[in-house]
Amino acid sequence: MTREQVEQALRRAEQLADQARSRLDRPIALMGQNVWTGPAAQRFAGELTAQRQILIGACAGAVEELRALLARTPADSPG
Repeated sequence: MTREQVEQALRRAEQLADQARSRLDRPIALMGQNVWTGPAAQRFAGELTAQRQILIGACAGAVEELRALLARTPADSPG
């Protein structure tokens, strides 16, 4: 991969990580407002929160890997 490709991949990974984080914030917030109650709701809320943490961790790991790759990728040669 060229440095430019790594930079593009990093930008995209950062965008996707932000989207993943923000897209699950509202459903998790709604679960805390007694929109749905009972044992099944509690289990679902717990599982959703756990899966959100796993997803955020995976996204952060991908971003960190791309940052490390960028750090060791030489600058692209001019023209």
